[in-house]
Amino acid sequence: MEKSRIKNLPLAKELLLLNVLGIAGTLLVCLALFSVSYSYLAVQRLKTEAIVNANILAANIAPMLVFNDQKAAKTLVHSFITMPDLAYLSIVNSQNQIFADWGALHQDSQLFSFTHISNQPQTDMSFDHIAVLVPVSLDGELLGAVQLQIGFDAVYRETLQFFLLGLILTAIAIVTASYILNRLQVRALAPIFELSTVAENVALQRNYSLRSGYISNNELGRLSFHFNQMLAKIEKWENDIKEELNQSKESERCLDILANYDNLTQLPNRHYFHQALATTVGRSILEDQFSALMFIDLDNFKYVNDQFGHEAGDLVLTIISQRLKNILRSTDMPCRLGGDEFAAILPQIADEEAAKILAERLVAGVKQPIIVHGEVMPVGISIGIACCPLHSDDPKTLLHYADLAMYQAKKAGKNTFCVYSEKK
Repeated sequence: MEKSRIKNLPLAKELLLLNVLGIAGTLLVCLALFSVSYSYLAVQRLKTEAIVNANILAANIAPMLVFNDQKAAKTLVHSFITMPDLAYLSIVNSQNQIFADWGALHQDSQLFSFTHISNQPQTDMSFDHIAVLVPVSLDGELLGAVQLQIGFDAVYRETLQFFLLGLILTAIAIVTASYILNRLQVRALAPIFELSTVAENVALQRNYSLRSGYISNNELGRLSFHFNQMLAKIEKWENDIKEELNQSKESERCLDILANYDNLTQLPNRHYFHQALATTVGRSILEDQFSALMFIDLDNFKYVNDQFGHEAGDLVLTIISQRLKNILRSTDMPCRLGGDEFAAILPQIADEEAAKILAERLVAGVKQPIIVHGEVMPVGISIGIACCPLHSDDPKTLLHYADLAMYQAKKAGKNTFCVYSEKK
């Protein structure tokens, strides 16, 4: 029914409605963008001012921290409380203890929950405030830090005032535009109405198979003909683009497999391993979780290659890779580093003992007979274990320690595992 009413409207009124809606939408979007930009610039200005003031305060507070002059520090702090929208200001010493402060700290601030002071300035921005931490140092020695929190209440009030004023001006502009457009509209023409309907449906539905049914030899007929031709070309172009996108996605998937997975064992390769190890170690430190790394080297693999050939060696690598995947947990990540070297990343493992239990199961699992072409392959594995953060919280160091532990397992007689230890 509504559709029928719209079609029965004179084209001048319909075009007026569409034009007014278009103008109104554009103006409102522009107003919203200007308001957001205004708010963003104001917040950035506050951030810059906070950092500048924190640096000024840090430069002046150093002697007071050296001589433990809290009275002078409090006087200096109170000279800064006239900063606009300042919510909290404090000075902490090198032990992260409050030396002098003013105001109330936001409870949701992440910046001031750190257990140590960084040598670099830090900022923490939330919806309603910004926090700044600037270290205080003298002759290269870290003495403490200046902490500032500034609220955004004034910024949001100014932004709201700006938006409301813009809204009033936008309403005036829409009314003025409606009046002018109403005077300029021409009589409705059926072909134009049809073309407009088709164009609107194409834009809303993104269906480029739609066509105009108007046929004539006059200017409007030629317009309809060329409009249909344009839709046909766009439809073909869209189909070609979809086909190219599908081919591109398939190519990206293949390239990802080639770049990150070993072609023989289908395990993640060395490139992927280093990325995954760094991610696991970082998450362990961030979330205070225990993780472990196993460096795995096959025993007697060179003998298998020399005695039975590289084809048999490849089959052995494939079988051992499958056994690693079957024995390890679903959250663990076995990787092939190259040749007969493997590794296993064990995130969120309970403790060192749990890693030992897994290593023992791996040694026992690989010891099970591996038969290739009717011959038993005399292979085993030596495993070195290093734990994060027990042994190191650096990925390269952790890998080095696991490698050293693997060599300890080799020296212990192979077909076993060792946990890294600093003892020789």
